[in-house]
Amino acid sequence: MIILKSKKEKNNILVLKKKTRETGDILTLKFSLLKGPVFSFRPGQFVLVSFLDDRLGKQCRAYSISSCPQDKFLTLTVKKIGVFSSALHKLKIGEKVKIGSPQGNFYPEKPMKNLVFLAAGIGIAPFYSVINTYFRQGINNKNLTLFYSNKTDKNIVFFKELNKLAKKWRKFKIIYILTKQKKDCNDENEEFQRLNIKILKKYLKDLNNKHYFICGPIEFVNDLWQALRKNGVGEDSIKTEVFY
Repeated sequence: MIILKSKKEKNNILVLKKKTRETGDILTLKFSLLKGPVFSFRPGQFVLVSFLDDRLGKQCRAYSISSCPQDKFLTLTVKKIGVFSSALHKLKIGEKVKIGSPQGNFYPEKPMKNLVFLAAGIGIAPFYSVINTYFRQGINNKNLTLFYSNKTDKNIVFFKELNKLAKKWRKFKIIYILTKQKKDCNDENEEFQRLNIKILKKYLKDLNNKHYFICGPIEFVNDLWQALRKNGVGEDSIKTEVFY
């Protein structure tokens, strides 16, 4: 979530249809467009959300879209971390919100065969849209590796869904990073420490000839960006998006 000033632009009215609890403090909100089909967007983009009434004045916040462009609905996966997100969590089925046009370029803009996604917590939201879209489009010739960091396995968002995709997509690999959980198994795709360059090298072997996308808290994003740059990864091979 990023705090932004509201823009003067055409707003779309969305109606809340369903709320799904992903973790203790994260909900996925499923909306339908009040009139017509859901607008087009690129997987990985975000929208500015505001309320129809004046409950929070003219405030708006940015949330990544977690659904796919092919869906006939739109989902936002929201972590409860402030007044605005708390108000979204309290929305009742049938209530409406306003959203602006899709924004952002946090997605592969050209054909890329070797993709590495680095996510922390709610930072999985844009990646979930991209991964699902690739799978539905049958783009399974890409080597896609997801490093997903959380405190414990109870904090993992879309855990079942991601694992199902990994089983069906041979070139899609997930490494779960659990920073506050004691090692209780010998799962070869789990690491019980903070994500760092040593872990990346362990699973990727060669850091070159890959495109990296990093999304999460600012410290997580900055640390990994700097580590990749120090290890020879070009700046044009790294895209970042910070969640506050």
